[in-house]
Amino acid sequence: MLHSVATMLLFGAVIVLALTWIGYPLWLRARGGDTPRAWGGKPPVQWPSVTIVLVVRNAESSLRQLLQNLLALAYPPDRRHILVVSDASQDYTDAVARLFADRGVSLLRTTWPRGAGTALNIARRYVRSDLVVVVDPQARLRPWSLAALVAPLADASVGVVYGREVGAESGLDRRRQQSAYWRYESRLRDLETRVFGTVSARGALYAMRTPLFRAPVQAWLNPDFALTLTAREHCYRAVYQEDAEAVMPPLGSAKSAYDRTVQAVSRDIATLLHKPHLLNPRQYGSFAWMLLFHKFGHWLTPWAVFAGLLALAVLAPVVTWAATALAVLVGLAIGMAITAGLPARRTVRRVSLWRLATSAVAFAHAALRVLFEPVEPGYVLKHTLG
Repeated sequence: MLHSVATMLLFGAVIVLALTWIGYPLWLRARGGDTPRAWGGKPPVQWPSVTIVLVVRNAESSLRQLLQNLLALAYPPDRRHILVVSDASQDYTDAVARLFADRGVSLLRTTWPRGAGTALNIARRYVRSDLVVVVDPQARLRPWSLAALVAPLADASVGVVYGREVGAESGLDRRRQQSAYWRYESRLRDLETRVFGTVSARGALYAMRTPLFRAPVQAWLNPDFALTLTAREHCYRAVYQEDAEAVMPPLGSAKSAYDRTVQAVSRDIATLLHKPHLLNPRQYGSFAWMLLFHKFGHWLTPWAVFAGLLALAVLAPVVTWAATALAVLVGLAIGMAITAGLPARRTVRRVSLWRLATSAVAFAHAALRVLFEPVEPGYVLKHTLG
């Protein structure tokens, strides 16, 4: 009886992993892999007006460089405005922002620290431009990134555009240091865009139509992922634009990267659970299937791996192939643990496998956090799009 249950558990785990990591990309490729993008070509005669929103706190050391970077972007200056939201900064952040007032930079200050999500909600009522661009304060944009980000919005069906996060390296060195998982995710977002629209939000750089931006998001949700879901509710697509690059600094220590992953994934799960009706394929078609396979499939992956290993451990004493598979997996795990401590220049690919394993653990941690830790929503803002 126990062996039968273990066999069924192993079979279920293999199905989840195969559908998520192999079947889903093949389905995307079959549905729209050869479909050309709906944008590109000549620049528009009249560029839309854009407000770039930055939420910062105590950023006097980096804000000047960030504003200089944004003001140097290849975009008509009279069609671009920058709104700096200072979340009750206690240093000279506000003074630095005011230095650029004559170059199209405005300052909005909160009276006490509210957090990035709430500060962004406050900014929503002050935007009057055609489009809104949200930029991570740590990001630095390539000169062409803003124009590339805005271009897809010439398509009336597109409501949101997400840019691409890259490391500080350039050229071939940057490509070599990108992990296999990073390249896999980038390819998925591109294929999803060709089928309908991506469900994978990137918070470092994204643009949207102003009516979508004006819909506040509860502070305990992920604002960029919530935007994707809101756009679909209002019959818009969210697309991925790889030409819009945001250069991001290194994540820092392994612990900080792990904590950031746990926080981001837990907020993503809470955000999707806040709008479960979008998982209905009858009403939302391909978008619902993408949410199921890309989001839920990835969130279920660590649990599927754990269930598979448990099943192999039960079957190993009586089934030769199960014992062999378990030994190979344990050996691989030990090898990744050993190579994780070696210099990265010697073990780039193996370290990336170790990071993938720690990301899986972070995904499981995030799921447990959503299930067992109380959510403090703070306040709920009601808004209806016109």
